[in-house]
Amino acid sequence: MNGLLLIILGLFLSGCAPLTYQVQVNGYTQPGAAAPLAPAAAIFVIDNRDARNPLLEKEIATKISTLLEKQGYRIATFDRADYYLLFYYGQGPGRAVSIPVPLYDPLCYPYYGRFWQPYWFVAVPGFYYGPDVQTVYDRWLLINVVEGKRYREKGEFHPLWVGEARSTGTSADLRTTINYLLVAVLGEFGKDTGKARLVEVEEEDLRVKELAR
Repeated sequence: MNGLLLIILGLFLSGCAPLTYQVQVNGYTQPGAAAPLAPAAAIFVIDNRDARNPLLEKEIATKISTLLEKQGYRIATFDRADYYLLFYYGQGPGRAVSIPVPLYDPLCYPYYGRFWQPYWFVAVPGFYYGPDVQTVYDRWLLINVVEGKRYREKGEFHPLWVGEARSTGTSADLRTTINYLLVAVLGEFGKDTGKARLVEVEEEDLRVKELAR
């Protein structure tokens, strides 16, 4: 019976693994610019006052500032910023997709006691994969960093770095899922990724936990 208990315990523990979000990230810089963003530069995060939910907008702006400060950047006032950061985000309507999921199918085996006499049948957990229709949502985040002085003096938006993040999942709570997009894309802040990268962010990530407070 010890072997049976270990199997059941292993299946139980595998179901307790932390949730992981897979985020597709792309980073773009000006052609020929080796290091467009100066380290420890001053940044002003611009939120959209006409946003449908201005409180969520300010909340996301604060989260961006928090992550940038942890990466060594300074959050400055509008007139003292080296760069301005603008952000846009959204979530598409839910769509139904068929996803293969493990389905429980117990199998019964005889348990043999002393002198190999069968006493009873023991149900052993068994699984097979079958289709399950779930509703998933596409989320996206776009960050645009522009030169501060040029905008203040000439009113020109000169982009220095653009970051994109996309993910798809069953959660419709953008207030929560945006945290994973922010952590993923700002992890590549200022870099030209050259192509889309798949970044995995776990719910146990300390950066995610701090943003969720």
